[in-house]
Amino acid sequence: MIWAVTIVIIVLLFIYPKQTGLLLFVLLVGICIVALIDYLVSYQKEKEQKLVSVAVSYDPSSCSKDSPLSFKIKNNSKKIVNKVSWNIIVTAKGSSSNIVDYESFPSYQGEYSTRHHSESSTPYSTHKILTPGELFSVCYKAPLVREKLPSQNIIWKVSNKYSEFQ
Repeated sequence: MIWAVTIVIIVLLFIYPKQTGLLLFVLLVGICIVALIDYLVSYQKEKEQKLVSVAVSYDPSSCSKDSPLSFKIKNNSKKIVNKVSWNIIVTAKGSSSNIVDYESFPSYQGEYSTRHHSESSTPYSTHKILTPGELFSVCYKAPLVREKLPSQNIIWKVSNKYSEFQ
């Protein structure tokens, strides 16, 4: 099909060179404008996503022994946030290997999930509506890790954070 369009354009270039050239120029400018708008919209959405932060710490003293992971979610954007979803990565100090046992991952309701989770999923979430500048704290269960390490040798990080805005 593309070859037929190419042949028609070539024939039109020979028969009506100025008009075809002008038409191709207008089409090219239109395509560039659409691509630029798409880029700017994507850039703005990515910028808004970065303005919502989620920090994790292992803190059984301020949470509980059953749900020792403390998450602090801050909305630094100018929009209202309806939902925030994220995952965590756990590494041992001095290592970059993720040691989360995703087969035993708790769901955000605090029970072990029958759904399979992976490093790219977002099992943690909150539907707390966050106004601009609002800070929200919540505690969740910690997933099992594949290595037994003292808590001071474990580094907890948030990954795959995604925010839904109003």
